[in-house]
Amino acid sequence: MNELTDNTNTVNNPEQAVAEFVGEQFIEWLMDHIGQQMLVMPEILILKTAKVRPEKIKKFILQRFLAAEAFLGSREGDPGFLRFAIANLSESDDPTAESALEILEQKRLEELAGRKIERGTVTITGRELWLKLLMALGLSSEEIERAEAKEPTRNYIAELSEVYSTSEWQTAVGALAALERAIPEEYRAILTMLQNNTSLNVKDFEIFTVDIGSGTKYKANADHILDKIVFDHETKLLVWEGVKRQMEIRKEFLASLIKYLEG
Repeated sequence: MNELTDNTNTVNNPEQAVAEFVGEQFIEWLMDHIGQQMLVMPEILILKTAKVRPEKIKKFILQRFLAAEAFLGSREGDPGFLRFAIANLSESDDPTAESALEILEQKRLEELAGRKIERGTVTITGRELWLKLLMALGLSSEEIERAEAKEPTRNYIAELSEVYSTSEWQTAVGALAALERAIPEEYRAILTMLQNNTSLNVKDFEIFTVDIGSGTKYKANADHILDKIVFDHETKLLVWEGVKRQMEIRKEFLASLIKYLEG
């Protein structure tokens, strides 16, 4: 693996990586690249150092919760990002889409079933962890249920939904892999902001700590989604397009959302 890592470090730009790397080597470069891009993203740095009043944090976290719900889909029967991607892959006649489709279908079943947290054997869903945090911040059940996605969140959901549902299936897969790799870094930054600006108990932060602690799992999921398809140049370009779109949309969303923390 050291040789593999050393080789990926010699690449100077994405175009070179797409041209020179295949299979595991391309995936390793891609995951490292996404992680590094997240770490130097100005919005991530702002979150880590922000000094924010509690009422501003509530607005920010509430919108981030509504965006997170778009992954599985919830309100008003929205399909969710994952089902958009599954539908996209299901329509493909390409046999190489089958393994990725199986992984996505299994992931959806696991997310719907919930996850077991370290302090016990209780199964809890991501939504329940979000609600726990929101209530710890002082939001009532009624406020949460009445909450509406503001323009930045609506744009984020609409733009990513389009990527997952209308792009080439390889592009949709690339976008999903990038989301999985970016989430732990984004959540780590939000967790730092909460720790710096609130006095909440560590158990209130489990929606973030569980996923940060699962960073290796996220990377492994992304690896498995990609490992059967990133061998020819055209497919790698399609995957890279999905990664770029995911990162562009995420950056724009965070930049807009940070405005809720200002003033």
